[in-house]
Amino acid sequence: MNKNRLLFFVMLLTTLLISSCDENDNPAGEGDKTPEEATSLLILNEGSMGMNDATLTQYNLQEDAITKDYFRNKNKRGLGDVANDMVQYGSKIYIAVNKSGTVEVIEAASGISIQQIKMETASGASKEPRRIATHGGKVYVTSFDDTVTRIDTVSLTVDGSVEVGMDPEGIAIKNNKIYVANSGGLNWENGYDNTLSVIDLSSFTEEKKIVVGTNPGAVQTDSQGDIYLSVTGNYGDEPGAFKIIRSGSNTAETVEGITSPQKFVISDNKAYIITGSYGVPNSIVVYDCLEERVITNSFISDGTEIPIMNNVTVDPVSGDLFVASTDYVHPGDLYCFDKTGKMKFRLTATGINPSVVVWQ
Repeated sequence: MNKNRLLFFVMLLTTLLISSCDENDNPAGEGDKTPEEATSLLILNEGSMGMNDATLTQYNLQEDAITKDYFRNKNKRGLGDVANDMVQYGSKIYIAVNKSGTVEVIEAASGISIQQIKMETASGASKEPRRIATHGGKVYVTSFDDTVTRIDTVSLTVDGSVEVGMDPEGIAIKNNKIYVANSGGLNWENGYDNTLSVIDLSSFTEEKKIVVGTNPGAVQTDSQGDIYLSVTGNYGDEPGAFKIIRSGSNTAETVEGITSPQKFVISDNKAYIITGSYGVPNSIVVYDCLEERVITNSFISDGTEIPIMNNVTVDPVSGDLFVASTDYVHPGDLYCFDKTGKMKFRLTATGINPSVVVWQ
C-alpha cells in the first residue's frame, strides 16, 4: 500500500470514528423531542412486585388515543418486574426494572427495544436498579446492592461502578458531582441509613458522605447548586422533613413548613413536592428555591382530590403538571393540570402504579 493510499484510509477511518462519536455522544441530537414538539406521552407503570406486570402506556396527544401496553405491542414481550424509573436522553429512553435486574433501552421514536442491559451482582442476583440520572454521554443508576452503576451511551454497556451507602434511592448531578440519597430501606428492622453520598464525576469515586436525616429518598438540585432532599423518617417517632444543603456546605438544614414530603421534582427553580401522611389525601406543595419560600401548600386549585399520589412530572415548557395516582392494587390514573392548578385532562387506568412521564 503506497503512502497516499494509506493516508486516505487513515483519514476515512478517523472520519467514521468521529461521526460515530458525534451521533451517540450528542444526547440532545436527533430524536430528542422537546415537550412542545412531542405528539405523544409515554407513561411508565411500575407494576406490582412479583407480578411481572410493569408496562408502558402511550397517549397520542393529537388523536386523543391511548395504547395501554405499548411496550408489549412494540416488542412482543413484557417490560419486566417493577419498573422504578424512566428517563429520556437523546434519542433513547432508559428504564430501570428493579426485580428483573435490567435497564431497558428503547428507541424513543419507535418504542423498539435496542438493548437490555443486565444489572446483576457477581452471584447473578439482581442489583435491583432504582433511579436514573444522565450526564455527559453517561447514564448513572442507583441500585439496592449499594452501588451506582455507570452506563456508556455509545456502547450501551456498563463501564464503571462505585459503592455508596445502604440501598441508594434518588440521584442528581450538578457541578461535576453526583449526589445519592442512601435510604437503608431494606435494613429498616436494624436501622435506616441517613447519609447523602457525594461522588466526584470525573474520577467516579465517592468523596464523602453527609448526614442528612433518617431514610432519605428523592434528591434534586436547583440552578444555584443547592441540593434538596425528602427525608422520610422511620414511620414512627422520627417524622419526615424537606432538607436543603446549600452549595458548598456539608450541612443539611430543614426547610420549615413542609411536612411529610415524598417524591418531588424541581423545574425552573420551583420544587413540586408530594406531601401527606397515611390516610390523608395527598397534596402538592410548591416551594420557590430562589426566594426560599412556600408558594402554596395546595397546587391543585379546582377541588380535584387525589388520595394517593405516586409521582409527579413537570412539562418544562408549558408548566403543565402530571400527577400519577395509585391505590397499589388497581390500575391508576394520570392527571394533567395547567400551571394554575386546573385539570386539563385525566387518563384513567393507565396501569398498575403509574409513575413518571416522558415526551415522544
